[in-house]
Amino acid sequence: MNRFNLAALSCCCLLALSACEKAPDNKNGAKRPVNIISTQVKYGALPHQISAIGHAEAVQTVEVRPQVNAQIAQIHFKEGDIVKAGQLLFTLDSRSVQSQMGRSKALTEKSKAEFAEAERNLKRSEELAQAGFLSPSAVDTARAKMGSLQAQVAAAQADERANAVDLSYTQIHAPITGRTGAIALKQGSLAQSNAAQALVTISQTDPIQISFNINQSDLPALLAAQSQGKVPVKTQLPNGQTRLGELVFLDNTVDKASGTLLAKAQFANADLQLWPGLSSSVTIELAEQKGLVVPIQAIQTGPEQRFVYVIDQNKQAQVKPIQVIRSVGNQALIEGVAAETKIIKEGGQNVRPGAQVIEASRPAVAASSAASAQGSK
Repeated sequence: MNRFNLAALSCCCLLALSACEKAPDNKNGAKRPVNIISTQVKYGALPHQISAIGHAEAVQTVEVRPQVNAQIAQIHFKEGDIVKAGQLLFTLDSRSVQSQMGRSKALTEKSKAEFAEAERNLKRSEELAQAGFLSPSAVDTARAKMGSLQAQVAAAQADERANAVDLSYTQIHAPITGRTGAIALKQGSLAQSNAAQALVTISQTDPIQISFNINQSDLPALLAAQSQGKVPVKTQLPNGQTRLGELVFLDNTVDKASGTLLAKAQFANADLQLWPGLSSSVTIELAEQKGLVVPIQAIQTGPEQRFVYVIDQNKQAQVKPIQVIRSVGNQALIEGVAAETKIIKEGGQNVRPGAQVIEASRPAVAASSAASAQGSK
């Protein structure tokens, strides 16, 4: 090759290299529009559903305690039995009380006899006084004695009634219908009225209640539903079935720290599917709540607030802060944006404020998301 050809070849290589250096790089040049799928903010309604996790508890729990000190003579039930109100549970040794009862009866009869004699003596004294054979002071003495003996009769009768009550206390009956717990004392043990531990505890489990907390934001709708009648509540049983009950209690104070308040629902429980202390989910279906509805995937979460990307007339994505009132399934009820506003439904995770966007198919959006995720690694 001669010198002329070599010089020409060198010149061509330099021109080509210069052209390559000036060629635009797609990666560093203007950004391409982001593939997205859009939707419009619609005016609609979402079911107002309150869901919570609560705990089952007995409607009432009663501690059975002795009213007199006596030995347990007999126990008429087994631990864990379902007992009826009025059913005999314990029989205490009544011999001491019966002895006191006998003495009080005898004292009553004696006091009555003495009172009757004093009454007759007063009558005779009054007759003698009228005849001039007895002074008025003697009549006063007879009358005072009769009054004293009358008081003794009343006191003896009061003692007799008190002993009768103590005798009835030796038969201990169930105050409510429910399931019994563990028996604290066995037959032959001394039952004491001032003991710290009860003889047994009875819990009413049919019906049974579930206590749970609701958010203060749900309170107005719940009170409105209560004003219309009973509020139904659903719970899921351990066997997977659903049972319907009703709301029976709302606390009168909202907890300042949590922003919640206590509620209770009552359920039939003849089959004992619900057990005190058992965790159970509850659901309350209220009237539909109307407002602006968007797909849940359209909502983005920023460092300070939630927002949606609004597509402006230049097909650019603009941040619009919103407030989420509630969400059900894949829909959310929001505030902060006007109805019929065009927003990004899918692909928002690839968008930056002010970015150019273009409507695309779902596969294209998915591919963009995958590429974006790969590039961020």
